[in-house]
Amino acid sequence: MKTSLPNPSGEPRKRRGNRTTRIPEIVDCAIRVFAVHGDSGFTQRRIASEVGIQLSTLQHYFDTRDTLLRAAIEESSRRYLHHSQTLIRDPHKSAEERLAAFVDDSFDTFSDASTLVTPFALEYWSLSERNEWVRELTERNSERYHALFCELVGCLNPALSLEDIRLRGAFLYSHWEGLLVFLRRTTFGRTEPLALKEPVKARWLATARDGL
Repeated sequence: MKTSLPNPSGEPRKRRGNRTTRIPEIVDCAIRVFAVHGDSGFTQRRIASEVGIQLSTLQHYFDTRDTLLRAAIEESSRRYLHHSQTLIRDPHKSAEERLAAFVDDSFDTFSDASTLVTPFALEYWSLSERNEWVRELTERNSERYHALFCELVGCLNPALSLEDIRLRGAFLYSHWEGLLVFLRRTTFGRTEPLALKEPVKARWLATARDGL
């Protein structure tokens, strides 16, 4: 985690930068702070300190805490959705290979204690229970993931009706979100995270092809 050395006045050292470089740097730090310290530890002062800029400089780009939090949540969501889309839409793999690659990547990510994806998601979901605009963002993001899983199901079984694709896509999506929690919050998930990987691949493929 980046931390700047204080100058003699006690304030973080100023670093050269412009809007093009500084905003991504601030948002990257905001994502990390939210994942590590949660909503209660998400402050503009902490983020400015870790980026190594004055609080007033950060507030020039993000005038309120909520503005910065929204930017962090939107950017983190955008990045992981893009990552998921890349795996599921890989033109060089068959539908079965794309499913396998997505499951492999999910298990690698969710079972890695050093990744920020799982703690960020858990904090984000928790906050959505208490905050209306976060809940709205969560619901929009969920629609995008549901559509992506429906896309995968449709590739695996093109003969399905749209209603069946939607139902099976929802099943896979709900199972995937459950895996994130299970691999992080259960003893079995933490100690034997890979034991379920092949069964999950088989179950997902069977769901897409044979039904629930």
